[in-house]
Amino acid sequence: MYAPEWMLEKAKVVAGEIVNAEDRGAIIQAYREKMDLTQEQLSRIMRLRRETISRIEHGKVTPTLAFIHTFSGIATLMEAVKSYRSMNRAVEYLYFIRIGAELGVPQENVVSIVDTALMNYEKKRRKAIRFLER
Repeated sequence: MYAPEWMLEKAKVVAGEIVNAEDRGAIIQAYREKMDLTQEQLSRIMRLRRETISRIEHGKVTPTLAFIHTFSGIATLMEAVKSYRSMNRAVEYLYFIRIGAELGVPQENVVSIVDTALMNYEKKRRKAIRFLER
């Protein structure tokens, strides 16, 4: 088992929040925005049409349990990558591929998720540095 317990718990919390919410789409949208992903980016990662993501977020389509499971894994994996990066730890793809498998994220999507998380982390980091330099 490669995933630390906090990651497994985080994925359960995310999935539980979605399943138990009256407005599942709003929770999914909030997590997507917290991950700094556009609907287009999430649709590529999940291999769905952008319109499907939009319909889920607006409550026109109910997300399947498979969607929720994969989505919670993606959210957790992205948070883990950003966490590792913020501690100046090396982000090793093989490690995150193994963690992704434990979180239910399809192996072929892990590299793009890690790359996207790193890109979003660096973008926020540069923005914070520019703000502090004022």
